[in-house]
Amino acid sequence: MGADPDAERIQREREQRRAAERVRMEEARRERQLELDRLRERDGPRSGPWEGNQGGKAPRLVLVPAPGDPASPGTSSPDPPLSEDGAGQPRPREIGGRLPAPAVDEFLQTDPTERFDLLTLNVLRFPPLLEAAHADPNQLRTIARRAEALMVRVKQEVDDPLSAGAFLRDQVLRWYRESPTDPNWGARMPERWGGLFADSRASGGKLHPWLNVRLWSLYESASRAGRLREKMRRSLLRDKGAEAAVGRTASQQIHAEVAQAILDDLATRRREPGSPLPLVRLSELAVRRQVPTVNDALALLFSAPETGPFVILHPNRYPECEELQIRPPAAGATGAALAFSLVPGRPLRKASNRARGASEFTPDEPPGSERGSPEDAEGDLEESTVWEAETVSKKSWVRILEAVRREHHRLEPPPKDYRSRPAYGPFLELVLHDAEFRKLLLSVKWRGRPSGLPLLVSLLQKGTLAPEVATDHEYLEAELGELSQGDPQWRPNDGSWTLPGWKVTRDGSHREGYRYRAEAIP
Repeated sequence: MGADPDAERIQREREQRRAAERVRMEEARRERQLELDRLRERDGPRSGPWEGNQGGKAPRLVLVPAPGDPASPGTSSPDPPLSEDGAGQPRPREIGGRLPAPAVDEFLQTDPTERFDLLTLNVLRFPPLLEAAHADPNQLRTIARRAEALMVRVKQEVDDPLSAGAFLRDQVLRWYRESPTDPNWGARMPERWGGLFADSRASGGKLHPWLNVRLWSLYESASRAGRLREKMRRSLLRDKGAEAAVGRTASQQIHAEVAQAILDDLATRRREPGSPLPLVRLSELAVRRQVPTVNDALALLFSAPETGPFVILHPNRYPECEELQIRPPAAGATGAALAFSLVPGRPLRKASNRARGASEFTPDEPPGSERGSPEDAEGDLEESTVWEAETVSKKSWVRILEAVRREHHRLEPPPKDYRSRPAYGPFLELVLHDAEFRKLLLSVKWRGRPSGLPLLVSLLQKGTLAPEVATDHEYLEAELGELSQGDPQWRPNDGSWTLPGWKVTRDGSHREGYRYRAEAIP
């Protein structure tokens, strides 16, 4: 009886399919081996090298503790050291034993609560971690869950403006203190700060991805390589938490880019005392995003007005530091002239004359000596110490205001009892009798200024004033009553105030709006 041709055809097709499947599996094995080789070449030598095929035996993986590793001899470690065979070589890990992977342990030591540290997490290398955990599916599941939890915490820290601003201040303070004496600052910090808030981009195309993007890649790889039930759980939950941790609104994205640009600029250059730092990355971002958009982000991060300057460090909070502020570009600047810079706003706060009492003088140097002379004290007066000084001349007030205008920063508000301070007398004389001083005072911006004083200066300088805000007339009249009768609550029945060298008259009504006229008395 002849052979069945259909049976022979079916057998041949089966053998062909088996041969094709063997070829496919061999190619997949080669691809995995090539990928591992590439990872080893990129990340350097690992603690577990492959032994060669010696004596015709199959190759095996031997894990050798690296020098300085917690598992190396001579150091304390919670894990027992690997046993050695007769030849002194470490034995391979037993089946079911724990994989001694330092990268995995270092990653699992971080968590979203007590052991959370942005800088430590940012410098971890994730590809070696994933490679070391591939041999243990339980570790892959743990890594995936830990990466998802860390992504949520990272987003909370870097996308909240208050948390981001506080973190930036801490890093600027670190740059202020450490960079002048660290010769390796420019080589060490770009890797440590890169990708914390957003992608760090350098000229030429170099990219350091955002930390959450790297954690998302780790989470995806660990989930794909894990067990089937983990993949099903991930599919059912649809990765809502993980997807939300890498998604951002347009405003969150620009805030993150601004914060990262500041860190990238600080990481590339050390601080030179007394010299401004050009913020090149921030300026390039402003060219792409427009200056008002960057200013709005800076104002939100540092709780400052949108017009700037944006104060980052202030002597009131950090007494050992000078004021540091980000100064925006001038209006109308374009191209290379559009430049943000980190500049010192004012020097360290100096001791006032009131604080420098007679106890400061030695027996050989009485209070009337040259060291404590009024002329020497006048030269040391600055905006931060003028209200505490025992004596202030008119020239000192002019010099202080000219310095404030020249440095383009805001004048600090005077203390509540400034009228009783010695510095108020010469200041008031200049306001009443010097038109150039009034002009200088109006050109300086104030921070939290007293409401009545600038209104009075404007009235005396221009001769007339019609307050735009309904309550401004109350502040102005309180200032006029203080100057004429020493009582802010005093109001004349005829609407006329007599000041030293001036007569001020009020016209109009409360409904129509008050108007004030100032006439000089010869």
